[in-house]
Amino acid sequence: MELFERFEELNRMVETLNAEATHNGNIPYLRLHEYIHYCDVKLFLFGYTRKLCMSQEERTSLLRFCYKDTLSLKSRIGNLDLYAFTFHYLKRMTYRTGNLDTPDDCVEKLDLERFTPYRLAREAEWRGEPLPTETRSLLEQTLAEILAELDEAKG
Repeated sequence: MELFERFEELNRMVETLNAEATHNGNIPYLRLHEYIHYCDVKLFLFGYTRKLCMSQEERTSLLRFCYKDTLSLKSRIGNLDLYAFTFHYLKRMTYRTGNLDTPDDCVEKLDLERFTPYRLAREAEWRGEPLPTETRSLLEQTLAEILAELDEAKG
């Protein structure tokens, strides 16, 4: 089967699922661009967490958070490439290990010591909890750093 035919098959499956969602009223409607973004987040996280000791439940929770957070931030920021934004969002939360002089011998890992405080702050913000000044600053500084890296990459 040709690649184009596989895309068409996938499109038909999505259309069938969306028809069911419309008919039943309680099933989420699927948009392919949202699924593609989900795949991007999943792929980046796989690369940055494969060497970390995490349960499948922790990985799934992390995926859900990053997917929701990148979409939420993107909607706030406006017209940016979502793929590039997501790349820099996660890249900002990594560190390198191994022989730093030889790129082939390095592994990038999600820095949970940096990421966890950010995640806890965002989740508190989503729950509508009042945030202390330093927590609000952490969220603003993180977003500013991601946007700066994105601008720098554009050249």
